[in-house]
Amino acid sequence: MRENFKGCLRGADSQKGSLEFYFDSLPTNCVASWVCPGCSEAGFPEFSYRLGPEYGYKNLAVFYNGCSFNCLFCQNYHFRETLTSLPQKFISPQQLVEVIDDKTSCICYFGRDPACQLPHSILTSKLALKNKKGRILRICWETNGFLSKNLLKEMVEISLVSGGCIKFDLKAYTESLHIALTGVSNRQIMENFKEVVRYIDKRRPPFY
Repeated sequence: MRENFKGCLRGADSQKGSLEFYFDSLPTNCVASWVCPGCSEAGFPEFSYRLGPEYGYKNLAVFYNGCSFNCLFCQNYHFRETLTSLPQKFISPQQLVEVIDDKTSCICYFGRDPACQLPHSILTSKLALKNKKGRILRICWETNGFLSKNLLKEMVEISLVSGGCIKFDLKAYTESLHIALTGVSNRQIMENFKEVVRYIDKRRPPFY
């Protein structure tokens, strides 16, 4: 994602994302479709336009290059070729926000894994929500969950206020198996699961 070139760090950062993007018509193949406001009855009327699938609207799918794992079963292995090709193409948060129109009701960050470029997706989300002008715009992430706790809290807050989802793709529950399959321990991921629950519990108003 980044390299030291003649003493200077260059590559992807919060202002330059290494990614591809496209639009999916709703309802789409969201892995959380049974609770996704764009694919189900969840979230209406605050977070969805309809009581049911949002036909006629679309999802902005943001597919990031780079991953923090080295999975044996990776279905997106070709990202390594993208990252080593010269020159890399970068997209700014502003450029992504400009493609959002009145029929875009959600953004989903996924791909190889968005966690490697989380500052970019967080900044894009903040700009998009600031410019939504009263429209519904849900923000979602699909990630392996191997990320900073501080950035995780920002993700959770953005998804909560916009009606989006955060989807953790847990590769294996047992740590030894997780290491064998991905090359990385799952301890941080399991702790992040707990952190999400703790954060939501603190944010949730008391019942009277």
